[in-house]
Amino acid sequence: MAVGRVLILTTLTSALRIPVTCKIRILPKLEDTLELVRLIESTGVSAITVHGRTIQERPQHRNHDEVIREIAKTVSIPVIANGGSKDTINKYEDIEFFRQQTGASGVMIARAAMWYPAIFRPLSDNDSPILLHDIIREYLVLAMRYGHHITGAKYCIQQMLHLEGDTPLFLDTLAAADMEQLCSVWGVLEKCRRTNQTEECNHHFTNGTSRDTEAGTLLESELPDGKRPRLETDPTPAVQQSDPVQKTIERHIPFERRYWPVHGVTPKQILIAHCQKQKMQLPEFITASFNQIPIRLSLVLSPIEQREARLFFSTVIHDNVRYHNTFGCKSKKFSEQAASLVCLEALGIPDGRLPRNN
Repeated sequence: MAVGRVLILTTLTSALRIPVTCKIRILPKLEDTLELVRLIESTGVSAITVHGRTIQERPQHRNHDEVIREIAKTVSIPVIANGGSKDTINKYEDIEFFRQQTGASGVMIARAAMWYPAIFRPLSDNDSPILLHDIIREYLVLAMRYGHHITGAKYCIQQMLHLEGDTPLFLDTLAAADMEQLCSVWGVLEKCRRTNQTEECNHHFTNGTSRDTEAGTLLESELPDGKRPRLETDPTPAVQQSDPVQKTIERHIPFERRYWPVHGVTPKQILIAHCQKQKMQLPEFITASFNQIPIRLSLVLSPIEQREARLFFSTVIHDNVRYHNTFGCKSKKFSEQAASLVCLEALGIPDGRLPRNN
């Protein structure tokens, strides 16, 4: 283990007030692996996670549970066993078996949870396992409710269907072009539409209804715990008592750039053109952003990873009304387009979207 990596761990454990853990793969020789974990323990880490394969070994290779067991005997800090998916862990009871098999304090699961998310649900004597296809249908309802992107949704479903790669249902899932098609393939489109008309998801996901609020920007009280917004523009005009804006219309409308011409009008351009034609004041945009990751994880992620985890939410002020889109976007530019969508829909103005068959 390079001296620089030891220095990194030592610096983290001495400078941070939160526990620092480390995850490794085993080395080809057992004695080298044991020397490595002793060195890691000396840096002051609180726990160590061990994947029981070498860097060169892939999932089809056997997980070396016996090496993890020797590591657990060697160090005094908790050892978390990893690498048991498929070979050992296929149901809830297997998790504890894998822990005992490796002598570890805990278990980390990745692929087994992606393949069957209900693996963490213990079953009583009268319970029967939840069918995988039922889990996928429930997942799609949640994905639609929270405005999940089609790419991410298809990836999650393909992971769950990793043993059904040649089935018509898998191929139809792969061919779906948007979330509505995907829900239709799984027979939950109407259920998703009904769910999206309620407010049971989050009190600020109103999905097409409007409401009055005291402030039109994204409220800190409405953000998930530990996620504070950063305003890209001065928020003072939005909260002054003399603010003439009296109403906020808030909707959840996904903005996907591929549904608009590559070279052509966008929702924001249409809104600005409307204001110019009516000789009205140009719309004002206010944008807030926050990270999807917990604060404790942001300490160990690179600046690039932190930027990729950010979501932007915009509010546009037009004719003394705020229009806010609760759909989070990956960039400020797209977020302003999403806010413009809400405004155009409320005003009954076509948004320039391409026909689906194009």
